[in-house]
Formats: sequence, structure tokens, C-alpha cells
Amino acid sequence: METPLATFEQELASQHGLVTLAQLRDGGLSEARRQRLVDNHLLRRIRPRVFAVVGGRNSWERGLLAVVLSIDDAVASHSSAARLWGFEPPPEARYEITVPRRRRTEIRGVAFHSSCEVREEDVVTRDDIPCTSFERTLADCTTLLNERQLGRVLDDGLRRGIASLPRLAKCAERLESGPGRHMSIVRALLLERGIGFDPGGSRSELHLLDVWREAGVPLPVQQQRVKVGPKTYRPDFAWPEAKVFAEYYGLAFHTGPAAVAADSERLTALSSAGWLPLVFTQGSTDRDIVERVTEALGRRVVVGDISTSC
Repeated sequence: METPLATFEQELASQHGLVTLAQLRDGGLSEARRQRLVDNHLLRRIRPRVFAVVGGRNSWERGLLAVVLSIDDAVASHSSAARLWGFEPPPEARYEITVPRRRRTEIRGVAFHSSCEVREEDVVTRDDIPCTSFERTLADCTTLLNERQLGRVLDDGLRRGIASLPRLAKCAERLESGPGRHMSIVRALLLERGIGFDPGGSRSELHLLDVWREAGVPLPVQQQRVKVGPKTYRPDFAWPEAKVFAEYYGLAFHTGPAAVAADSERLTALSSAGWLPLVFTQGSTDRDIVERVTEALGRRVVVGDISTSC
């Protein structure tokens, strides 16, 4: 015999095992029958107007969605949306939502923001949870993360294909600064990233750039195109005048026979063309990263004073 909850299978499957009071009513479930489901420990009310299937898997995402579903037109935002988008470093983990300015409410353990500037293009669905777009979330986190952290978040989003500079520019055109938002930071990030901007490689590669920048090492060119014979290579970092290049070998992309063969072929080709290779891994310390590059660049300068062969 079909259980009363079978009628709501689609809602439960797409909402982390949650169903709203409105959905139960629209599905024809009477108040008396709903109460019997609660009394029989099949449903449990976890937020105002939101019920969960008893025994369903509890998770941070389910808790966040329950908050969003409990208030009309609410969306996950700020630190909660940042976690859904995978911001690194993530702001403090908490339930944080934005509601239309006309609505005022309080729910224990939830941070509320009200705004009349949440447009259709600002709202997407991430992990089945309505939340602010990557670009809007970035703008809303300008008081939670510093400019350098936000720059790394933006570049990571561009590499993953979930962020867009034109969308961010459009967002910056209409949003104003306020107590919880510094749009000057967003505009500075856009100014640094012009037409044809290449966000570079992985987070680990960006860490190397940060280490060199803080140590005063001349910054390299990222993804420099180097033609050797009929082939063109793009090392992670290059100092073209010194003919020094550096690569970061992460385990995810530089293990296995095919990867080893490709890495060896690239290193051999560039070395034969007079380039000095440097390879860094997860085990490389910041000091090692700075000293090896400094030594290599210094050696090439000395060699350049003596001979033009390099």
C-alpha cells in the first residue's frame, strides 16, 4: 500500500529530504493526516513551515535549505553561498540568507540580510539550494574576506568556469557600497583583470606567485608560449629574459605513465632549447621556492654577463 509520503517523492528527492507545509497542502494532505505522520515519527518539523523525513541524512546543506524554504523569496547568501560555491578560504560557516527588504523576520541561529537589489540574474540554484550567484556572493563577501583573498576566489571561479568578468562588471554597476559591502574592492579586482585576462593555473600555482611577490622576487609570466621546433609549450611560470621556467607538479595531474611521459618530454625539449627548469611540489617549502628561483635568476644574470649563449 502506498504511503502518504509517496505523493511527495519528487519534492523530497530534490530538496534533501525536506517538504514544505505549502507543498503538503497542495498535494492534498490534510492537517489531521500530516499530524499523524508527525505523531508516528515519519515527519519532523525542523523549521517554521518545513518538515523533514525522519531518518533522512542530516547535513549542513539540508539545514541551510530548510532555512531558505521557511521564508518566502529567501536565498542563501554571503558566507552560506560562499560555501556552496567553494570559496577558498571559506568565510565562517553559518546559515546566512537574504530576504526582500519588505520582509522582516528572525530565526534562531540564522543571520539575515534584507535587500531590494536581488534581481533574477542574482539568483541561481547550487546543490539544489537557491542562492546568490557567484558574482553577487563575491560582492557580498567584501567585508568577510580581504582583497587578496577575494582575488584568489575570483581567479579560481574563472578557471572553473563558474565566474564571469562581464557578469561581475554588470553586478558592480548597480550595487552600492554599504555597511556590509565594499564595492571599491570589486571594482579594483575588475581593473586588475582586463580583456583577455588569464586567471592562471591551480590554487597551488597561485600560492607560488604569492610567495614570490611577498619575497620581492621578480614575478614570472604565466602560461608563456615557448615554441621548440614544431611544438609549443606553456610552462606554468617563465622568466623569458633569463630563460628560466618553473612548474608545479600536483599529484592529481602529474601521476601515471602518460603524465610522466608528457612531463619528461616537455622538460627535455625546453632544456635542450636553453631553458633552465625548476620543479616544485606540495613538499616544497616557501623558503625553497624563493631560494631556488633567486639562485636560478642570479646564475643566469652572471652567465649573461660572461656569455650570450643563454
